[in-house]
Amino acid sequence: MELLSQVYREYLDLKEINPQPPEQAVRRLIKVVGDLPIDQYDRGHAKAFLASYEGQKTTTRRRRLQCLTAIINYAYYEYDIDKRNPFARIIIKGENKDITQREPFSVAELKALYRHSLSFGKLRLILPILGETGARLSEILGLSKDDVSEVDGLSVFHIRENPCRGLKTSGSDRSVPLVSKSATQALQRLLEAKTDSPYLFPRYARDGYLNNTGASATLCKYLRVNYKGKTTHCMRHSMRDRLRDADVPLEAIDAIGGWSSVGGVGTNYGKGHSMPKLAEYLRRIAI
Repeated sequence: MELLSQVYREYLDLKEINPQPPEQAVRRLIKVVGDLPIDQYDRGHAKAFLASYEGQKTTTRRRRLQCLTAIINYAYYEYDIDKRNPFARIIIKGENKDITQREPFSVAELKALYRHSLSFGKLRLILPILGETGARLSEILGLSKDDVSEVDGLSVFHIRENPCRGLKTSGSDRSVPLVSKSATQALQRLLEAKTDSPYLFPRYARDGYLNNTGASATLCKYLRVNYKGKTTHCMRHSMRDRLRDADVPLEAIDAIGGWSSVGGVGTNYGKGHSMPKLAEYLRRIAI
């Protein structure tokens, strides 16, 4: 019977997904109980794996369990193993009770953050871009120089899969115009940086690898100290609030941020919003 590590590589090759979350889970399980034949894992192993994440958020623990559940489910079907998945339906004590709601950034906070970020440079140049596009950290951190182009006279980010990283959902694949002065200045400095790398953030991105965890830790440490515990993801929430307050249509908000549309089947018809139209909406809130 194949070992977990073998099944994982096969699963990853077939699914073509972001390898980081499942790889973290598989490595942790192997470290805790060993790289066993896939049919030899039991409930005790699953509980030992869960216990190794003691002290971490219950949402994190659940995500890691779900990664292993998916891999084991694949193996049981593929190798015709008649056994209950030991990683499924595990109760996590206090699940979701440790969730803390962080406030989005105010416009005043964003203005100060952008000013400081442009003065500091380096990784912090990503902050005005995140704040003015509503993109996820990994989406901007993994951008290549070829993902930036001019469309209808506008600077446009093309957020799409590349050798550095995948995307969270199919709706994440999108193009977003950049109209904010702060974000445009940050982008210009990144493009002018003297580096042979095809990526905007070569310290964190290269083909086959994206150090999203390291970048997130660095940025969030700075934000938590200076902005009352906020994180980079709070900027994404702020963008949605700002667009909503500016009376931007929901379908356009979803298109800008790559959120799953709640507009029904009809939202998938046609080519979607033009870059000039999205730019018009973004100018309403640009900093």
